[in-house]
Amino acid sequence: MFLGISCFGQLLRWRCIAIIGAGYLAIIWPQSVLAISPYGSFSGESNIDPEVMQIDEPDYLGAPVRKDLAMIDSDGNSFVLGDMLDKPVILLLSYYSCGGSCPIMNTLLTQALKKMDRFKLGTDFRVLTVSFDRLDTFGSMQRFIDENELSALNAQGWRHAMLKNSETDLEILTSSVGYKFFWSRADEVFLHPNALIFLTPQGRVARYIYGTSMAPDNIEKALIDADWGRIANSSNVIDLLTGVCYSYNFKEGKYTVNLSLVAGLAALIFGLSLIGLSALIYRKKARIHRRLTNV
Repeated sequence: MFLGISCFGQLLRWRCIAIIGAGYLAIIWPQSVLAISPYGSFSGESNIDPEVMQIDEPDYLGAPVRKDLAMIDSDGNSFVLGDMLDKPVILLLSYYSCGGSCPIMNTLLTQALKKMDRFKLGTDFRVLTVSFDRLDTFGSMQRFIDENELSALNAQGWRHAMLKNSETDLEILTSSVGYKFFWSRADEVFLHPNALIFLTPQGRVARYIYGTSMAPDNIEKALIDADWGRIANSSNVIDLLTGVCYSYNFKEGKYTVNLSLVAGLAALIFGLSLIGLSALIYRKKARIHRRLTNV
């Protein structure tokens, strides 16, 4: 009988220890996990295949974006994406705690826009930087702008913003433009494409320009693609010819001369010139013949 009571006492004691240990782990373990990876079960590998982050451009060109996505900008103003789409929009997805490519992309775009002559920020197009980090805050957004001296163009038509409902709308926005990003637990950074996404006034993807090709002339050509309806109906012959004679090379990630089209136009002009020259020669010979006949 005493042996049974003793065994029961030991069993009860170990069960209490187990319960206390489980409670301790329930409190401590999630905090340690969050300290390592606050973004969930992302890969801990450092050597993620870059191809998983590539944008499959042909599949997303012409794809629509949701115009009702609610955002808040660095001035505390609320708006939806559709509010910016009466003009073409250059969409730049970044995260505000980034210490690498995101500040560089925003800075390079700032420098490129200052060198552009054909199109003006705010008048002909707008820029929207949106965070894809659901842990970004209004404070981190302000620090990003201040530390990288990006506030000068905000009043001219550039907005830095965050999604109000990032838990749901972030996936909607990024998936609609084919944008993939991953948190590397080993490197403690996001791996993501460095791309400018050009949206038409109708809210469709028109072009992608990557960081290595952020030249002012490439941006101008992409804006022509994004606002082709206005360009085609305008009297600006230079913009019209630029849009026709240049095509985007997906392999090289930049605009190149459409050689086949230029060659065709050259052949057409040459043929029309020969016809015109032949007509002039014929008329001249006809006049000479009439003079000789009258004599």
